Amino acid sequence: MAENMEKEEAEYKFTPEDLAKLKKFRLIMLPFRVIIAGMFFALLVGGPRRLFSEVPGSVFILLFALQLLVERIFQAPDAGGERKDKRSAAWMWVGFGFAYFLGLIDFYWIRPWLQVNHPEWIVFEWNWWWIAAGATMYVAGQFIRVTAIRSLGRFFTISVRLHEEHQLIQEGLYSLIRHPAYTGFFFINLGFITLFASALAYSVFFFVGIPALAYRIRVEEKMLGDEFGEVYQAYSRKTKRLIPFLI
Repeated sequence: MAENMEKEEAEYKFTPEDLAKLKKFRLIMLPFRVIIAGMFFALLVGGPRRLFSEVPGSVFILLFALQLLVERIFQAPDAGGERKDKRSAAWMWVGFGFAYFLGLIDFYWIRPWLQVNHPEWIVFEWNWWWIAAGATMYVAGQFIRVTAIRSLGRFFTISVRLHEEHQLIQEGLYSLIRHPAYTGFFFINLGFITLFASALAYSVFFFVGIPALAYRIRVEEKMLGDEFGEVYQAYSRKTKRLIPFLI
């Protein structure tokens, strides 16, 4: 069933007008998405009043809403072309989303209990430096990601997609690293969970989220390698994946 849906989607040709209308619709629906997400997070921690009574919760909601807005403004709709995602986007959102979930649970439920019963079990003591570090990583990651998205233009989508006349971008950040959008995504999500100083959230981030991101990169590089052949192999030899000169 899923394979048939992907095939039908690949066969439908989205015109620039179709994509513009879809992007406008996504912007119109943005407030509803923010409200639904906010309600979920509020219910998770015991209600809106409790969520916003703590600085990490308030900052998290603000940055999360900003993240959704930036996505809707800068990135192309996730449509058109031939989808070759292999569920990698879903695995990434599950991995990083679960880290958010545990960060909230840890900060609002587990940590208060530990402070009363077993304070020696608390790995990280929360203070304002965690907010500063988290917000800094978020801003840096968002800047990198937006720069990468603008470089790719219509070729950037949430799912791995191969479009007609697909181009291999090698300018700007892409002259240094092959996946700057994922570098930005890494720091955005690391910034989110840093707000809560949660050892549980960090564990999920590194042991579930990072492997999911690595899988996504392999899927995308396989598609680009198949499409561009030796050109992509040569590009790979002179660039790193995520961090210039390192990784």
